Amino acid sequence: MSRADEPTPMTSDTSAVWGGRLGGLDPRARALNDSLPVDGRLWPEELQLTRAYARSLVECGVMRSDEAVELDAACAAIEAELSNGTLRLAGEDVHSAIEAELTKRCGDPGRKIHTGRSRNDQVSTLLRMRSMRLCDDAIEGVRELERALLHQARAAEHLAVASYTHLQPAQPVLLAHWWLAHVTALERDEQRFESAREAAGVLPLGSGAVAGTPLRYDRGALATRLGFTRLASNSMDAVGDRDFALDYLNAAAALGLHLSRLAEDLVLWCSPAFGWYAAPEGFATGSSLLPQKRNPDVFELTRGKSARLVANAGRLALLLKGLPSSYQKDLQEDKEAVFDTSDTLDALLAALAPAIRALQVNALSAAKSLTPDLLAVELADALVETGVPFRDAHAAVSRLWAAAEQAGIPPAALATADRLAISPHFTDDRLAALSVESALKRRSHAPGAGPDSVAQQLERHEARLGLAAGDPEGSSNGDALSEFAQSIPRTDRVSPPTTPGTPSRTDGITLRRARLEDVPGIAGVMADYVIEGTLLPRPVSELFQCIREFHVAESQGRIVACAALRVLWEDLGEVRSLAVAPDHHGKGLGAELVARVVDDARAIGLPRIIALTRTVGFFERSGFTVEQRETLPRKVWTDCVRCPRRHACDETAVVLDLVPGASEAARTSGRSWVLPIPPPAVPETSLPIIVS
Repeated sequence: MSRADEPTPMTSDTSAVWGGRLGGLDPRARALNDSLPVDGRLWPEELQLTRAYARSLVECGVMRSDEAVELDAACAAIEAELSNGTLRLAGEDVHSAIEAELTKRCGDPGRKIHTGRSRNDQVSTLLRMRSMRLCDDAIEGVRELERALLHQARAAEHLAVASYTHLQPAQPVLLAHWWLAHVTALERDEQRFESAREAAGVLPLGSGAVAGTPLRYDRGALATRLGFTRLASNSMDAVGDRDFALDYLNAAAALGLHLSRLAEDLVLWCSPAFGWYAAPEGFATGSSLLPQKRNPDVFELTRGKSARLVANAGRLALLLKGLPSSYQKDLQEDKEAVFDTSDTLDALLAALAPAIRALQVNALSAAKSLTPDLLAVELADALVETGVPFRDAHAAVSRLWAAAEQAGIPPAALATADRLAISPHFTDDRLAALSVESALKRRSHAPGAGPDSVAQQLERHEARLGLAAGDPEGSSNGDALSEFAQSIPRTDRVSPPTTPGTPSRTDGITLRRARLEDVPGIAGVMADYVIEGTLLPRPVSELFQCIREFHVAESQGRIVACAALRVLWEDLGEVRSLAVAPDHHGKGLGAELVARVVDDARAIGLPRIIALTRTVGFFERSGFTVEQRETLPRKVWTDCVRCPRRHACDETAVVLDLVPGASEAARTSGRSWVLPIPPPAVPETSLPIIVS
């Protein structure tokens, strides 16, 4: 008998959540069965779900309020110990491991927490919560990459290069147009992740193992506490559905394709054959043998790792295709694909954006790509303008190029008689009139590669990503609307009165409420701070939507500073979008704008106002005091949850009580801070557990 055939003692599973039914599990089966090494990453979601679900159990009479408080304290202790590495979970999976820890620490509340739920609906809930966050992370990572591409597009805005089809020279384009092609593809990726996030936002809890739960509680309130927007309606589908995970993986696979194509272009551009760029310092490696090498490894690895993203989507699709309805153990394999994709995306997007920003264009090498071949179609189009049918013009130009190729010279260098023998239209003047500039100018309307089209694309994408003013929707009638707005006499416009009690300045700077026409100026003042990461990007569409929140400082017709009041809740407002143009620092504009925002808050009865800042001293001079972000859940869960820096925030929260004691009252009130999901048309009667 081989060692593999020898019987192995079964280990006792009396502590397992299913241990009352079976005596034990062979160690070899346990190695296959246990998922904690993978799903252990979901402990933050497991603890969040436990706290939220405990309130539902209190609601339906299963758990006492004091037990829920005890359970919450145990969750907080476990969270702290897992975060600092002093606790190591043990068990079959993250659900049973956390439950065991809770039971060890607080007894009955830990034993009660699983009432009315199954690991089947539990794991689906956790994975949906994580998937929503991963979609948010991906969107922010993609946007940061887009900003890096726009940086290069703006730097190369007027530089013409060859474009290629089949990797053969085709026509001249502006290099910025090429960069913007990748931005356009990434914009579609944003939309895919937004759709995937929406798909994940359905709460499956309440489905139990397959048939639902006898518990009656407010699922809408539970969903809201966990960040869901909709409720699952069929328990059997809810526990077996992984479409949301597949949507995330498919979005990542499509992104991987676009990242790979971008990387392929960059590898080519950094090669000596192109020479438009060099692999940037800090993002390139050398060779162990060849001293002269400068390898674009970041771009090559991007191209290679995109295969993982594509494979993971196919991996889950193959897993799902043969399963019967409801939950099957096969679904334990879903998380490896999701986690591998998220890890890969995190690594790729973190390195790729700064690597692209570090590229420096070699304009001389780029210009060398502009060969006479690129103007062949221009000559054909010129013949069309004289009335020659395009197909005839195409044939004539083809013969001209063939003759030049055979002679080993450019077409314009052929003897005039030889050219005219091919076509009487091939005169010296006609060939001399061909130029890259005229070719681009003829294609300057959307979606062409000429200057006007590129400028419009840049304007739209920069506005969309909060980098500059412009129409983020790219409306074709935007210019006409702007002209119409400007045609309205200023005397016909109603401007809100300035804040009373504020003396006018003597340096020619006017502080006033913002108007619609100030949006481009506000975006311009904020742009530098957005690029350096001091301010979150706010698309121009959002600036229009919240223009009534803003005060601005105007100097000689130019917006030089801005600030806004955002109402976060009935008892809380925020100073946001505070920006002063660098050439107007030191003039007290920031303090004056904050004072006006505070006056607005007082006028509408807000008890307190906050700000998140790196310049604590500035706000302290305006009367603010430092506050813990954790005491500001309405800010954290409405704005911070979508911030790309939320996991490593370096800003300090400051607060100003406009009503004495407002912050202390808010800390102790315990009021709900999220809007509930609308209740069903026919409310269910609240009942305890149904027993036979």
